[in-house]
Amino acid sequence: MSLLHPIGIGPTHGRIHIYSAPKPVLSHINWSLNEVLGAPIELKWSPQPLAVGTWRAAIAWHGSFGAGARIASALRGWHYLRFEVYESALNGSDGSLFMFTPELGLYRANVGPHGDIMMSEYQVTNAISANLKESDVISQLERLLGKPWDQSLEPFRQIEIDGIDDCAGRISV
Repeated sequence: MSLLHPIGIGPTHGRIHIYSAPKPVLSHINWSLNEVLGAPIELKWSPQPLAVGTWRAAIAWHGSFGAGARIASALRGWHYLRFEVYESALNGSDGSLFMFTPELGLYRANVGPHGDIMMSEYQVTNAISANLKESDVISQLERLLGKPWDQSLEPFRQIEIDGIDDCAGRISV
């Protein structure tokens, strides 16, 4: 009898945004991504104007299912990074979103085919039953939706939106 493991089943793709990383770890990040993706990559680093002394890079990737989680796990080892990893199956089904900041740690959410963050019935029920005040319920639901991470990373995203996204690259594995 064989056991099925979801890692490696089916093609997937995604995008990595490293919003800020100190210069001494840039080569280590490249090495980690090479190992996870199984292919040599070279990120194109640009200075991060919002965090003096840090660098930023972005890359699109293709790989096997679960690569997004492995990428996020490899990057979160450096607690002073700010990054996002998005993974979606090539068939357009649900995906995963990982966000990390030094202050908040790692956030993970399931993302629907239209980009919506999906919460389970258990998560919603727990948020309601574990909090007596309406403001606490709202705060917990916002945390489940990743609002604190969104607020922290939004200024860094805006740098790329404003046309300073000269660090984008692409890798297929």
